[in-house]
Amino acid sequence: MDDACDTIIRALNTRGGRKDDVALLMARLNGIPGDHVAEWRFDADPREVARARRSVREQLERWGLPEAVENARLLVSEVVTNAVRHGGGHHIGLRLIRADALLFEVTDDEPALPALLGTGPYDEAGRGLRVVTRLAREWGATTTGHHKTVWFEQSLSPARAVR
Repeated sequence: MDDACDTIIRALNTRGGRKDDVALLMARLNGIPGDHVAEWRFDADPREVARARRSVREQLERWGLPEAVENARLLVSEVVTNAVRHGGGHHIGLRLIRADALLFEVTDDEPALPALLGTGPYDEAGRGLRVVTRLAREWGATTTGHHKTVWFEQSLSPARAVR
């Protein structure tokens, strides 16, 4: 990793002795077994939201985490629904990682970051990320090229977390 950092820093300083301050953080992720990661690809179709919920339920049950299913299904439903409605592409990716918490990542083809909307009592849409904010331990969104990933973490009881 030291060599990779040095290479990146040198590449950033190629313009005639630039002396800008640069901070670089690199992390090597080790210790997550392959069977603690599940990935799916769905069509950007409203009918696929039910399949995403079902896939997550089945995976959590395989991992012996039935107590996590209800919140996970609700959170996945909200984020995948947003990707279907606002994703602008043909496919949606869903990844689930089991570590000290459950990490969910939903990727679509719209680079614009999501926004929390103000909603009134009679609005029928715009509450999805508010639900995520309320139920998830943390959430956020990142863009890479022409894609966006919305992620959230769901807590596990200490006895269920993987160390």
